[in-house]
Amino acid sequence: MSSGASHVISLGLCGLIYKMGIIIPSLTLSGLLCASGLVGLPLKLLICVSAGTGVSGQDPDLVTVTGTLGGSVTLPLQLQAGQPVESISWMSRSSSMAIATVTLAEAGGPDTFHQADTRYWGRVSVVGPGYSLQISNLSWNDVGPYRAHVNLRGSRITRTREYRLQVHEQLAQPHVTLSSRVGENGHCIFILTCVADSRRGSVTYSWLPLGPRTVVSHGGSVLSVSSGPGDRSLTFTCMVKNPVSNSSSLPVSVPSSCPGPEIRAGETVGETVTGLLGDLAILPLELLAGQEVERVTWSSGGLAAVMQRGPGGQPVLAAGTQGLSSRRWHALRDSYSLQIRPLMLQDSGLYRALITLQSPPINITKDFTLRVYEKLQEPNITVSSQIMKDGACYITLICSLQHSGEDVQYRWAPLGQGAVMSHGGTTLHVSWRPGASDNYHCTASNPVSQRSSFIPAGPLCSASFLLCSWKKEFLLILILGALQIE
Repeated sequence: MSSGASHVISLGLCGLIYKMGIIIPSLTLSGLLCASGLVGLPLKLLICVSAGTGVSGQDPDLVTVTGTLGGSVTLPLQLQAGQPVESISWMSRSSSMAIATVTLAEAGGPDTFHQADTRYWGRVSVVGPGYSLQISNLSWNDVGPYRAHVNLRGSRITRTREYRLQVHEQLAQPHVTLSSRVGENGHCIFILTCVADSRRGSVTYSWLPLGPRTVVSHGGSVLSVSSGPGDRSLTFTCMVKNPVSNSSSLPVSVPSSCPGPEIRAGETVGETVTGLLGDLAILPLELLAGQEVERVTWSSGGLAAVMQRGPGGQPVLAAGTQGLSSRRWHALRDSYSLQIRPLMLQDSGLYRALITLQSPPINITKDFTLRVYEKLQEPNITVSSQIMKDGACYITLICSLQHSGEDVQYRWAPLGQGAVMSHGGTTLHVSWRPGASDNYHCTASNPVSQRSSFIPAGPLCSASFLLCSWKKEFLLILILGALQIE
């Protein structure tokens, strides 16, 4: 089969896969590049062939070795029996010179071992009959690719072996925080958040037990438990592991009803404060002139923090703070306001400040609703279109976010005559004719951020777009014809 026929078949298969619903019924914005009339035919072929291949760039001979922070690891090297090896050089991409070199003596004499890179002095050695490299006192800087060059005696041939070293730390016992809110059905929703004190590397989370009342999210670190009237209390354990260790939290009991201040889904109480995930939020507490504070007790979902007058009259966070949130709850200078940093999604909820005054001797309560939102990513636009006999092109555009979160609003521009939005503003139906607006913009926003994307209207209704999107019969003829070319 000729090269041209191969390209034609690749294009035909790419279009057929799109049409038959394996990739679409609607095209993504990135896929539109192949379909639009903005690029030439050779680029179309290149994109379709690239999308259809399944070639991996990973080296099948690459050896992945895993070590523990502060421990030792061996990069295994097995020499072939009878192979006349003269020397072995161990290299690292992070170093411009050899980490270590061993020269094998002839006739049973002593081998020579030499270290070049000072960062590895005293930490590397050659072990075993295969002259494998051992690295001790591992640090994060040791992570990365390594290579062994095996030089044969009396030959210019050098055999190479590739390695990738991963370093993980021993996991300590994870901590679990507990918060609660009341759901729309009146059931109490308990949110258990498991935190592993891991500075680097991947950590896998799991929970025991799991059942129909539980939902796991955020990569397994968050467990939501629904509890209604008559349900018994349950106890959960968070387990964390990485390639070198595992650990479990202390058992955490979940009661059958929401304790302390609680907030119903979508409800706000008191003053509303909005915060950005990972940033900080301040719940402001303003006192009238002349009020002498004895202490302020902040509480939320079973957590409590007590602020009292410290040295110099400055408020300090005193004994009485419970749970992991004590590390993120802070008292502001010259104020009994509560600062929370860094913010987590589970910090959303109702907070209550109980102010105990010395003069006059009374208690005052103030409530806050904290809402934590993620910064939005750029929305994706998917599209389908159809040209009618009257020359009008009917386009359906769908705007979506991979992780939308709560309180996200969508809007489209421009909204010409006959444009219809549906599904909460995510979907736009429009009839387009040449000479109308060229671009349609979708904007997604929440209380802390907004992002936009746009898509050109003209190419959606071009012949080349319809060729890749809708003309299945033509593509089948194209494939069958190409198969007959020798």
